[in-house]
Amino acid sequence: AIDIEKAIDYCIDNDILKEFLKTYRSEVTKSMQLNYEFDRQLELERADAIEEGMEIGIEKGIEKGANKMLFTLVTKGKLDIDTAAEEAGVSVSEFEKLMSEAGYKVPETV
Repeated sequence: AIDIEKAIDYCIDNDILKEFLKTYRSEVTKSMQLNYEFDRQLELERADAIEEGMEIGIEKGIEKGANKMLFTLVTKGKLDIDTAAEEAGVSVSEFEKLMSEAGYKVPETV
């Protein structure tokens, strides 16, 4: 608010919109404060959205890494597909689909 008042004083002192600012000083001050508060709110919301996006990205990265490890263990025969699917929290058919989409060979069931 102090910076807004200083800017208005500067404009009046330098004949920049002098009459307008003298007449509507309080309205201009309120309007500028609202604009600042709105911009600040947008900035805070943007920062929150970025942080949330980072958290989601990290979670997805961890999940992808864990799935990759499960795919490798299944491919090497160290882990059966039923257990791997359970660990991944998905059905066996969904696990097979994920495994195939990731480029891993789904083992033949006997």
